[in-house]
Formats: sequence, C-alpha cells, structure tokens
Amino acid sequence: MVRKYKQDRWYWPEIGNLADAEQASNAGCWAAVFCAAVTAIFAAISMFSGKSILGINAMAFGDAAVFAVIAWRIRARSKSFAVIGLVLFVLEKIYQFASQPQILGFGLFMAIILTLAFASGVRGTFAYHRMREAMALERAAAQEA
Repeated sequence: MVRKYKQDRWYWPEIGNLADAEQASNAGCWAAVFCAAVTAIFAAISMFSGKSILGINAMAFGDAAVFAVIAWRIRARSKSFAVIGLVLFVLEKIYQFASQPQILGFGLFMAIILTLAFASGVRGTFAYHRMREAMALERAAAQEA
C-alpha cells in the first residue's frame, strides 16, 4: 500500500532515504546551536550583571564553545559527536534539575524537546553513514558487473 503523503513527525522523523537522514542529523546540529547560543547569552548576562542566572555564570562560555564544536561536527555528520552531544546534554540536564529544582516547569519541557532533537541527530547521522555505505557497495557491485 502506497501512502499519498508522508506524515512528518518532528519528534521522531522517519528516515527512508539519504535526504531524510541528513534532515534528522541536522536536528541534532540545530539543537546544539540552540544550546550554545542560549548558554552564551545567559553567560554574558551573568558576566555583566555579576550574578549567577539559573546556575549559569561566566564560566558557561566554555560549555557554549563545546556545544558550538558539537554542532559543527554533527553538521559534518560525525557519529561520535552526535552521541557526545546527546549524552552531554542529558547529563547536564540531570545535574541542572538536581541542583536547581525550581526550573523544572518550562526547563523540563525544553529539555524534552532538545533531547528528542539530539536523539534524531544521532539516528540521522548513523542512518546517513549506513545509507552512504550501502550506496557505495551498490556502485561497486554495478561497476564489477
């Protein structure tokens, strides 16, 4: 049975071809960019105000830089950085919610959305490499025949 349309689920996209894999991988990249940008903004506000904001101080610029590198490498389809981004994000959120339970409301909602985006990035990056390898094997088999 052929579907007339493909239902696009932002939270867990179907990956059926290379373009779908790239799009899912890009979700992880954009999640890392968002984390880097928001962290840098809060770190800058904290630095200029002289007060820690939601547990974020000027030292968080290092964290922002790490997420910027993760975004760059996910964009280059690095499987290891996709996994590192997901694991680092989840560990940071666990620590943040344990140390500052007052931000559980909206913070938990955003954490779930970003975790799903990072997970899509991992799925997309691994699918991308699997599909590229299958395409290379098909080309090699076609050239031998």
